Amino acid sequence: MPSSTLISVVFAVITIALVGAWVGGYLDRYQKIAQDHALDAMGENRASYGLKSALKGQQLSEDKDLSNLQNDTADTVGGLVGKGGLGEGVGSALSEGL
Repeated sequence: MPSSTLISVVFAVITIALVGAWVGGYLDRYQKIAQDHALDAMGENRASYGLKSALKGQQLSEDKDLSNLQNDTADTVGGLVGKGGLGEGVGSALSEGL
């Protein structure tokens, strides 16, 4: 039983330290690196992901065909500035500033 108490205390101390570092802004640099790795694994960059999210964010109509058109447009526009797209250089430059 004492070992489970020790584990709980260590876990609580680590959690409090991480929350304090996060609130203090000390993890911002690492958060950006982690986001970039996750986006890279999905074949995205910050610009393409942002465009897709903004265009898909709110469905303009309840009509399924129009919703599909909106999603396809968002994917196409986001893909243009994503990895392998025609505007990949522009997307990369925009991503650096985000």
